[in-house]
Amino acid sequence: MKKSILGLLVLAAVSFSTTAQAQLLKKIQNAAQNAATNAASSKAEKESSDKMGDLIGGMMQPAPTESAYQFTGYMVMEVTATDKKGKSDPPSRINYLLGDNVEFMGMSFSDPKTPQNTTTTIMDTKNQAMVMLLDNEGQKSSMAMKMDYDKIQDMVDEEASDQMKTEDYQITKTGNTKDILGYPCEEFLVKTEDGEGRYWVTKEPIKGFSMFSPQSNPMVSNKTVERYNSFFSNAPKGTFLEMIFTSTDGSVTDMKVVEIELNSPLKFTMSEYPNMMSGMN
Repeated sequence: MKKSILGLLVLAAVSFSTTAQAQLLKKIQNAAQNAATNAASSKAEKESSDKMGDLIGGMMQPAPTESAYQFTGYMVMEVTATDKKGKSDPPSRINYLLGDNVEFMGMSFSDPKTPQNTTTTIMDTKNQAMVMLLDNEGQKSSMAMKMDYDKIQDMVDEEASDQMKTEDYQITKTGNTKDILGYPCEEFLVKTEDGEGRYWVTKEPIKGFSMFSPQSNPMVSNKTVERYNSFFSNAPKGTFLEMIFTSTDGSVTDMKVVEIELNSPLKFTMSEYPNMMSGMN
């Protein structure tokens, strides 16, 4: 399964929620194509396509935002993707923002080829919005789109429920341990129909809410987390810091946290980012 940057971001949510969300993203990516051929689809497929259509349609509508978004620190993840032929793209770095408020999750990304251009995405569940802050060599702008997180959680929970029914989904605690950036970590082997991943997770969660943990990820409901914890008693509870995922097609995704700053306050003031969607109401 070819993974986009968005897919990689979701993949970082760790182990069980990883695969459920990846399956959801595949459905979103194929929604337009399915809509063109849904005349021959089953009732269940049509219902799934309708859900995707509602979700994508909502994203085209402007949403309200906070006047500012504040975060307490960040974690830097380095991502290297290698295709089945062994060709690797230059490593990408993603800053996952840490904060005290679970209603706001954020991440920043810069293309290695144009590091002066930065895109920051904030998942704002309070306002049911996905906020994108664009900085193009100092020229700032923004977009705030409606995002129904309750609907996304329901879809992820449906994918999660389906996966727990499959026999090829396994989480195994290997017993291997090591320190990563000063944090004691344990290794988990995760096998799915898409491939095999080796995850290194801290024994205790790192301070600050972020998308690294299903417990604070806006795409994962409490119901999904509770089902996940009860179904996999040995599942990781800490913060994901490293992963090597080998897909069934031979491609490899290598993700590792290379820097953690818990006390590095960051504030995004919306008035500094003109809204490109203003006037669309």
